[in-house]
Amino acid sequence: MIHESWCFVSTGESISLVVVILISFPLCLLAFMVIRQSFQDNREVKYILKNGIPFDATVSSIRQTNTEINGYPEVFIGLTIPREHAEPYRAIVKTVIDMVNNPQYQPGRKVKVKVLETNGRIKVALEGAQVL
Repeated sequence: MIHESWCFVSTGESISLVVVILISFPLCLLAFMVIRQSFQDNREVKYILKNGIPFDATVSSIRQTNTEINGYPEVFIGLTIPREHAEPYRAIVKTVIDMVNNPQYQPGRKVKVKVLETNGRIKVALEGAQVL
């Protein structure tokens, strides 16, 4: 009697394959979610820049994150936006700036922003910053 074996992978190799798949799948899922969120954020900023109301804001703070995108530093820029008949609105915008333009975002400087109120939330986009 001839016994044929159709198994081309040993038990050790199959365990290694399962481990690789179990590790790779969550990493791929995480990468997909991060990339998807990045594109959503960019679409939202572009929408605010297109449809928002222009304001002059004052930079109150700037702080670099530990991230660079295409060689440009990502920063948090604190903004104070004056409003008629109301207290100034304070916002923090996360954006990417060219180091050459860094001086224009120092505290006390005036910058152009667009403000859009939707569903009771105020959203702010910085004009002139990188939209990647």
